[in-house]
Amino acid sequence: MSKQTNNTQSEETPPDETLMTTTELMAFLNLSRTKIWTMIQNDGLPAFKFGGDYRFRRSEVLKWMEQFRTDTQNDANKKGNRK
Repeated sequence: MSKQTNNTQSEETPPDETLMTTTELMAFLNLSRTKIWTMIQNDGLPAFKFGGDYRFRRSEVLKWMEQFRTDTQNDANKKGNRK
Protein backbone atom coordinates (compact mmCIF):
# COMPACT_ATOMS: atom_id res chain seq x y z
CA MET A 1 0.00 0.00 0.00
CA SER A 2 1.53 3.32 -1.00
CA LYS A 3 1.42 6.18 1.40
CA GLN A 4 0.25 9.53 -0.01
CA THR A 5 1.61 12.74 1.34
CA ASN A 6 -0.51 15.83 1.46
CA ASN A 7 1.89 18.44 0.07
CA THR A 8 0.57 21.94 0.48
CA GLN A 9 2.11 24.90 -1.26
CA SER A 10 3.49 26.34 1.97
CA GLU A 11 5.32 23.10 2.84
CA GLU A 12 7.25 22.90 -0.41
CA THR A 13 7.35 26.48 -1.66
CA PRO A 14 9.57 29.16 -0.11
CA PRO A 15 7.48 32.04 1.32
CA ASP A 16 8.52 34.54 -1.38
CA GLU A 17 7.51 32.08 -4.11
CA THR A 18 4.00 31.60 -2.74
CA LEU A 19 1.19 32.60 -5.08
CA MET A 20 -1.25 35.14 -3.69
CA THR A 21 -4.83 35.69 -4.79
CA THR A 22 -6.09 39.13 -5.75
CA THR A 23 -7.76 39.40 -2.35
CA GLU A 24 -4.48 38.55 -0.59
CA LEU A 25 -2.60 41.07 -2.72
CA MET A 26 -5.24 43.71 -1.95
CA ALA A 27 -4.54 43.22 1.77
CA PHE A 28 -0.76 43.07 1.26
CA LEU A 29 -0.63 46.35 -0.71
CA ASN A 30 -3.70 47.98 0.86
CA LEU A 31 -5.14 48.66 -2.60
CA SER A 32 -8.52 48.09 -4.21
CA ARG A 33 -9.21 45.29 -6.68
CA THR A 34 -9.76 47.89 -9.42
CA LYS A 35 -6.40 49.54 -8.72
CA ILE A 36 -4.63 46.17 -8.88
CA TRP A 37 -6.28 45.35 -12.20
CA THR A 38 -5.27 48.78 -13.52
CA MET A 39 -1.69 48.18 -12.39
CA ILE A 40 -1.64 44.83 -14.21
CA GLN A 41 -2.82 46.45 -17.45
CA ASN A 42 -0.93 49.77 -17.31
CA ASP A 43 2.05 49.39 -15.01
CA GLY A 44 3.20 45.84 -15.70
CA LEU A 45 2.33 44.32 -12.32
CA PRO A 46 3.41 40.70 -12.83
CA ALA A 47 0.52 38.24 -12.63
CA PHE A 48 -0.59 34.81 -13.76
CA LYS A 49 -4.12 34.41 -15.07
CA PHE A 50 -5.94 31.13 -14.60
CA GLY A 51 -9.35 31.34 -16.18
CA GLY A 52 -10.73 34.59 -14.80
CA ASP A 53 -8.56 34.61 -11.68
CA TYR A 54 -5.20 36.31 -11.18
CA ARG A 55 -2.38 34.95 -9.02
CA PHE A 56 0.70 36.89 -7.96
CA ARG A 57 4.10 35.57 -6.92
CA ARG A 58 5.15 37.48 -3.81
CA SER A 59 8.83 37.70 -4.85
CA GLU A 60 7.90 39.13 -8.27
CA VAL A 61 5.57 41.72 -6.72
CA LEU A 62 8.31 42.83 -4.30
CA LYS A 63 10.84 43.07 -7.13
CA TRP A 64 8.36 45.00 -9.31
CA MET A 65 7.66 47.42 -6.43
CA GLU A 66 11.35 48.40 -6.25
CA GLN A 67 10.97 50.54 -9.39
CA PHE A 68 8.67 52.82 -7.37
CA ARG A 69 11.03 53.23 -4.40
CA THR A 70 11.85 56.81 -3.56
CA ASP A 71 15.01 58.02 -1.91
CA THR A 72 13.49 59.81 1.06
CA GLN A 73 16.82 61.35 2.11
CA ASN A 74 17.33 62.96 -1.32
CA ASP A 75 13.66 63.98 -1.44
CA ALA A 76 14.01 65.70 1.96
CA ASN A 77 17.21 67.45 0.87
CA LYS A 78 15.60 68.71 -2.34
CA LYS A 79 12.65 70.13 -0.39
CA GLY A 80 14.99 71.72 2.14
CA ASN A 81 17.02 73.41 -0.60
CA ARG A 82 13.99 75.05 -2.23
CA LYS A 83 13.41 78.66 -1.37
